[in-house]
Amino acid sequence: MRIFHYRADIIPVLLFLSLFLLDVWVYFSVSSITLLILYTIVGVTIKAFICAWNHHHQHSETFSVPVLNRLLEIIYGFQTGIVGYGWVLHHNLGHHVHYLDQTQDESAWKSPAWERYSPLMYTWVVSITAYYRAWKVGKKYPKIQRYFLIMCTIQLLLLIILIAYNPIAGTLIFLVPMITWLVLTVYTTYHHHSGLDTDNHLHASYNILQPWYNLLTGNLGYHTAHHMKGGLHWSRLPEFHKTIEKDIDKKYYKKYNILSYTSL
Repeated sequence: MRIFHYRADIIPVLLFLSLFLLDVWVYFSVSSITLLILYTIVGVTIKAFICAWNHHHQHSETFSVPVLNRLLEIIYGFQTGIVGYGWVLHHNLGHHVHYLDQTQDESAWKSPAWERYSPLMYTWVVSITAYYRAWKVGKKYPKIQRYFLIMCTIQLLLLIILIAYNPIAGTLIFLVPMITWLVLTVYTTYHHHSGLDTDNHLHASYNILQPWYNLLTGNLGYHTAHHMKGGLHWSRLPEFHKTIEKDIDKKYYKKYNILSYTSL
């Protein structure tokens, strides 16, 4: 029996697992507050792109063994602030279903007054309501909602234990990255669709084709392809993109940098 559904997942998972084990080692071994702060700063930076891989995993599970998927989601939860089934509800069954309708979209870039949010206001609104919105979507999917509640409970209990046992290390190594990357993940999603008010999937997403970006994010830059086939494994998005790229106008392509997205 193959443990990984796709061989392309092996290297990323081993890298993220190694980083988590390093977090655990530092948690138990380092007592210097200065070193812990420096490690946290470096660690938060390194974890920047793990959010995309957590997203991919919850669209297309990594392992053929369910318990391994749940363990991986706990690791991703500590690294990104988004727990198991969080993406499934808020993103897969919420945003992907509703992103063409700003009155329903769980990641809506328009306010209730039908005005375009600024990036900071969007980040604030979607961040503070993320878990509530996931729970709300779950009312339509009670089985998944129950799994989500279980994973939230496990994640929270583990976090409480880690902080109770070693408050400073637990807070810096685990809690700080969770909060940081939940918020910054939301900030990043603003630029995927903001300003694209349409009912056409080919006109509803910005795409980023810079090779380094897609290497680090698992081809998240092929965003139109991703929304048209949400369950397609990340490794196969470039291939699908080739079949639709002739229909995507050049204005739907952007270049990425840390601070903003710019037109090609």
